[in-house]
Amino acid sequence: MTITATFIGIDKHHDPNIRELTGARRDALALHSLFKDTLPEIRDSLLVDEQATLAAVRDHLVRTLEQAGPDDVVLISFSGHGTHDHRLVLHDTTISDLAGTSLPMETLADLFRKSSARVILCILDCCFSGGAPAKVLEDSPLARTVIGLQELAGEGRILVAASKENESAYEFPLHRHGLLTKVLIDVMQEDDGEGGRDILSAGATVLARVRAEAERLGVIQTPVFLGNVVGGLVFPRLRRGDLYLAAFPEYGGIQVTADLGDLSAFGIRSEVIAEWRSRFPGLNSLQLQAVNDYHILEGGSALVVAPTSSGKTFIGEMAGLKAVHEGRKAVFLLPYKALVNEKFDLFRAAYEERIDLRVVRCTGDHGDQAELVVRGQYDLAILTYEMFLNLSVAVPHILQPIGLIVVDEAQFITDQSRGINLELILTNIIAARERGLVPQVLALSAVIGDVNGFHEWLDTRLLVTYERPVPLTEGVLDRAGMLRYRAEDGSSQLVPFLPSGSIQQRRTKAGSQDVIVPLVRKLVSDGEKVLIFRNTKGPTQGCAQYLAEALGLPPATEAIRELPEHDASSTSASLRRSLQGGTAFHNTNLTPGERATVEHSFRDPAGAVQVLVATTTLAAGINTPADTVILAEMVFRGEVDQPFTVSEYKNMAGRAGRLGYTTAGKSIILAEHSIERDRYFDRYVLGSPERLTSSFNPDQIETWIVRLLAQIKQVPRSEVAALLSHTYGGYLATRRDPSWQSGIRLRVDQLLAQLLSLGLVEEEEGAIGLTLLGKACGNSALSFRSVLRLVEALRALPPERISPVTLMGLTQSLSEADAYTPLAKKGTRDRVWPGRIAQHYGQEIVRLLQRGAGDEFVYFSRAKRASILWSWIQGVAVSEIEDSHTVNPFFPIEYGNVRAYADTTRYLLRSVGNIANLIRPADESVLDTLLKQLEFGLPDVALPLLELPIQLTRGEYLGLWQRGLSTPQAVLETAEEVLVPLLAQQSRARLNILRTGGG
Repeated sequence: MTITATFIGIDKHHDPNIRELTGARRDALALHSLFKDTLPEIRDSLLVDEQATLAAVRDHLVRTLEQAGPDDVVLISFSGHGTHDHRLVLHDTTISDLAGTSLPMETLADLFRKSSARVILCILDCCFSGGAPAKVLEDSPLARTVIGLQELAGEGRILVAASKENESAYEFPLHRHGLLTKVLIDVMQEDDGEGGRDILSAGATVLARVRAEAERLGVIQTPVFLGNVVGGLVFPRLRRGDLYLAAFPEYGGIQVTADLGDLSAFGIRSEVIAEWRSRFPGLNSLQLQAVNDYHILEGGSALVVAPTSSGKTFIGEMAGLKAVHEGRKAVFLLPYKALVNEKFDLFRAAYEERIDLRVVRCTGDHGDQAELVVRGQYDLAILTYEMFLNLSVAVPHILQPIGLIVVDEAQFITDQSRGINLELILTNIIAARERGLVPQVLALSAVIGDVNGFHEWLDTRLLVTYERPVPLTEGVLDRAGMLRYRAEDGSSQLVPFLPSGSIQQRRTKAGSQDVIVPLVRKLVSDGEKVLIFRNTKGPTQGCAQYLAEALGLPPATEAIRELPEHDASSTSASLRRSLQGGTAFHNTNLTPGERATVEHSFRDPAGAVQVLVATTTLAAGINTPADTVILAEMVFRGEVDQPFTVSEYKNMAGRAGRLGYTTAGKSIILAEHSIERDRYFDRYVLGSPERLTSSFNPDQIETWIVRLLAQIKQVPRSEVAALLSHTYGGYLATRRDPSWQSGIRLRVDQLLAQLLSLGLVEEEEGAIGLTLLGKACGNSALSFRSVLRLVEALRALPPERISPVTLMGLTQSLSEADAYTPLAKKGTRDRVWPGRIAQHYGQEIVRLLQRGAGDEFVYFSRAKRASILWSWIQGVAVSEIEDSHTVNPFFPIEYGNVRAYADTTRYLLRSVGNIANLIRPADESVLDTLLKQLEFGLPDVALPLLELPIQLTRGEYLGLWQRGLSTPQAVLETAEEVLVPLLAQQSRARLNILRTGGG
């Protein structure tokens, strides 16, 4: 079999009246070089621009098709213009003589019929509309005007055409390729699992992607795929080789080895490389791929999907330092404040203290450096999703200097609560490309089952690996001590893992403790550090406690010494008892200082904490490496128990065997019996993670519309529905159903009418834009329904009664603040809370909290949260808040509840305040004061202590204030012996350094 290929691409024409294209020549060059690099034996011809005259193209096609034998395959691709009467426009075609200077489709069809070739594949990236050229703008896609055809297809004759006969075909403004050709290039470089690509089976993928990409560009383009070949038509996966890299040098460049020193060729400073050498032995295979094949140090964008501990985070770090070297700014986005703080500490130590780069962070907390981000006075910035979204929408110019955006934990786009923020960020970045802002994007994700077009929507390349530098053995252990695990060769093995008789029932009922104690005893006796996941806070504390008693480990003396000493919660004593036995737990009931102490001791190879029991939130990326991870339950507890997804399990299991800490890792799921063991093994160990999806909820379309409108000034009313198609959810919906956007127009029109009546949007000459109130809503963290409830409540309040404190209470009525609130089972003992809040907030707030409550339990929950928050900002001790708000020992209020209510309210209160400010303007400094009170749990008169140059715990701040020391100057002038009972030893030592001028 011989493969003969002809690639034709024409941007420029001899006739100046024919509009030039920008990507047709590149289409031909790309397809030609990819096929030739992959199939060196192919008989190829490349005709571009002035080479592609009518005579040259016609003679070449006649000769090729006439000479083809019955076993041969002929490939013809044409990119360029066409005519309304179905002719291909060549380089020397003239408008004055179209009939005599263009190639009729009838000629091509006749050649196809006469040819003996077994297969003819014809790719036409041109329009079939024949109408006038589409209007071309500087930042708009370019239309290729053309043709129509049916006779080219049939058995053994495959036609791939860019659009239907009544549509135009377009070019990517960013890639300068035809839409069809760009998608074909991407698809043909993807492996179908068999080492190649069947053109016929890939057809559906190509059609769906082209439709979705056109929708995103704001145009309609429906590609056509006709014909058939018995047995299919398979080409090897196309690869970029010397020809391609010569034609497209932007995809070539420097090749490096595992030696970190090679990165100096990219201009990265020697002191940066020295810093990397201190942390990493060299580049692993994933990182080498990212540099050599995906060109992330040359501006290449990518979606990197890889297991925990695979080294993907360093890919973003390398690209960030390269961006800084080039005078660009690098931004790192993460889902949680804890992750931002951890990366900030790492970057500040590595790059600010040692290399003099400017590192800033922004999480919404006091001391944030948001102003530096707004002014562009930074090199590396680390932000939560929410803060970056708020800043980029409120101050769009911050995108201008950014050269790189690293989105860590990108799989969070599926999260029902936080996914919308990430999706809106990425939608905004994609839209910014039309304004000429094209930052490099690196999206880093844990392993997912199917990326589901995510990289195509982002317009990035996809880099996937399932390899871990540190091997991980996954297994399931039953109560008989039998472990079923997957061996390195992929086989399933069943072995006795615990000695016979070691698993004994320890209480009146069998429980996980019966297995956990002998299992952990065995692991720690082998010198391992063990991380145990439990699904609620209570079992983490109980498990750590009974392990401390059973294992007989040495006490974690240093960790105990580092624990905060003031404002202890009910959980603090439990933590100290666990640490006395070399174990610890990690949940939201710990204060920030307690969590930091536990994490440090467990992370330190020499740390005395050998066993850590944690809730599943610890799996979200905080650096707590272990030798073995144990999963005691496989469900999330709630009103309805939810089994872990495979992705959630893999993320937790991946905490075992971290690079740089251990040489191998194990994960062990606990099962009751052999049937459950095998079921867990099949579902979780052998299972594939779930496919990526959007968090887009059709039932909340109004929320998405308002928040999308907040990203732009105005949009024609007829195009509002198209805003949704720019999101990932809209992209997926369009791939499933090309008529999706037209199908939602009626609902969008009804929504716009409602928004107009509510005064959230205004219309001027057919263009829709948000009002001031609408912008406050669109920039908020609230759903549309919560905004309506809030505005209604604010309008029901006398203006003089609207204050930051009343807003704090009112916020508890919003669905976003509806966190779990422990109540007595019958609720009778919780009837006290409305009376309490009437004293603190006023009777109006009591009535407003009743609205929409549905039942008294919801009402009591709102009132109870408001009461807790009042005590918190008054500086009431944590133990007293816990005691006074716990009416049933089986449903206690704990520090974790208090902290969660304060953090959630603080996050929402800025949005609530902005909306309220439009109804009754207020002094923003008063709201800022309350936000600080919520963050630190201090009365307003104690807030000046926050200006101390060292950070203290809540208990220390309260102790100083209660002693009458309410200013930094007063503290610095107080004798040390007076401070002994008020401050921990570490805090006093840092104060002494300041007093002696040590900085």
